[in-house]
Amino acid sequence: MARHIVIVGGGAAGTLTALHVARAARRPIQITVVEPREQLGEGVAYGTQDEAHLLNVPAIGMSAIEQLPHHFANWAKVATDAFVPRRRYAEYLRDSLAVATAHQHAAVRHLRSTITEIGIAPCRLTVGDGTSLDADAVVLALGNAAPSQPEWTRNFTIAPVIANPWAAGAIDSVANESRVLCVGTGLTFVDVALSLTRRDVHVTGISRHGLLPTVHGPVGEAPTLPDTFSSPLDLMQWIRSQPDWRAAFAALRPATQRIWRNFTPQEQQRFLRHARRYWDVHRHRMSRDVASALDTQRHAGRIKIERGDARALAESGAFDAIILCTGPDDSALLNDVPLAQLVANGIVAAGPHAMGIATDPDTGQVCDRKHQLVDGLFAIGPLRRGTLWESTAIPEIRSEAQRLAALLLA
Repeated sequence: MARHIVIVGGGAAGTLTALHVARAARRPIQITVVEPREQLGEGVAYGTQDEAHLLNVPAIGMSAIEQLPHHFANWAKVATDAFVPRRRYAEYLRDSLAVATAHQHAAVRHLRSTITEIGIAPCRLTVGDGTSLDADAVVLALGNAAPSQPEWTRNFTIAPVIANPWAAGAIDSVANESRVLCVGTGLTFVDVALSLTRRDVHVTGISRHGLLPTVHGPVGEAPTLPDTFSSPLDLMQWIRSQPDWRAAFAALRPATQRIWRNFTPQEQQRFLRHARRYWDVHRHRMSRDVASALDTQRHAGRIKIERGDARALAESGAFDAIILCTGPDDSALLNDVPLAQLVANGIVAAGPHAMGIATDPDTGQVCDRKHQLVDGLFAIGPLRRGTLWESTAIPEIRSEAQRLAALLLA
């Protein structure tokens, strides 16, 4: 009987996992991807149909196959430095998966449903309609959680609160020519604001630091990394000492997970407390076209950026809607299906610093509340942020998927 792998979640991480398992298979294997969306590869990041929502990384950095860096650029027929509409990336992932399954031993099934319960030893999953799936291994590829929701927004009555701008049709409810307050000024804010201003909506973004993502630009020769960094402060001082900060981040990119793991939990916490926002705005950048569009709307007065207390500004009564563009709320993810039951049973535990879930750093195998490895249960992508820090972008996820495929097929 063919080995059966069930992947829970069919966004980019789940599709990349299926792709790499299919590419590596040398004997018959069945892969079931459980994803309620109509098509695989979309998820939060790539499900948008807005042509103005571009990838945040040039085409050369988006190949699904690490050994073929031009794979995506060649598929999209664009220059390696092009920023492609995000919806095209979902198409690319589906096409790449179809090619892999056509010529290999893997059979992939997309099951349009949700998982309500996961049993371990043996692995048995309950699907939304009550039927069961037996598996040899289960991969949790749940993607990013919905935005975190400040407590004051839960019973806010002055204006409606849109808790998740990526939910289907969420921002469609915002009336044309209205005034909107976005809580958070990262990449999600940029996308939401540009979409709304095309409908003559006036958007104000507010965050504690009032920082926007920086902009992609020419990158010089990557400097040589030190053998080790003694602390997060040492790391940040090294970045500041480099003549080209973009080149410094390029040099750090393949080593970031190793560097993070070498820091003590206390050092990691200090980094998150003091440097996280500054790291994010330099590490997760926007394309020059997106930055230009944002600048145009700011100069026209349709987009404003504020630094300060979001609640106080929201309570001013100056806005017709509040949209949360905050970071992912991992605690909510742990309290929702299918993880809630696993957490209650001690099979899944919160990850370091309450980010994601606890996993083995090398393999992605899930660790239970007693820090023991859980047979047959693995995680990939944003669920591993606490363990690896950088685990949300394609270059990191594709590497995880390739290593995980080898393990699943061993």
